[in-house]
Amino acid sequence: MSLDYNHTVTLIAGYKVKLRKAIIDKWQQLEEKEAARPAQQIDLNDPAQLRGLLLNYSERAEQLEKRVEELSHAEEELDRIAQADGSLNITEAAKALQVRPKDLFAWLSQNGWIYKRTGSSTWLGYQSKTVAGFLEHKVTTVLRADGSERVSEQVRVTPRGLTRLARVVPSAVRELI
Repeated sequence: MSLDYNHTVTLIAGYKVKLRKAIIDKWQQLEEKEAARPAQQIDLNDPAQLRGLLLNYSERAEQLEKRVEELSHAEEELDRIAQADGSLNITEAAKALQVRPKDLFAWLSQNGWIYKRTGSSTWLGYQSKTVAGFLEHKVTTVLRADGSERVSEQVRVTPRGLTRLARVVPSAVRELI
């Protein structure tokens, strides 16, 4: 079965006939109005038009050059962080990224960075993120009150992981809030 343009738009627009018809009429009216509008012609022999175009172009070029400079400084800072030694726990990483720790834990869990084993309250990093150098595990031995020892494990964000998160988390975490 093949539908023409009008019937296809009608099918897409929904079930209420009056509303659907109003949407289609307005849509077609806007399309006709756009088609009737003449394309802007540029006279390349007119010095005033060329001057305006050149001014507009040079302003945009300056803005883009400034933006490139800003981004290159940010990239240098991220590279310095990535080359640093040490690691941060997730709460410290959240502070560095200027997001709430709760939101960072949620984002890391939803995006395959960390998980909890069944019956455990401890977060662990996925092996793929550890191999990529984004996460590491700190294992410590804790002395209990009764004299016995217990092994404690904590997932930590490496400098490389922090730079990666700085690129993807702030925009993603804002969507969670």
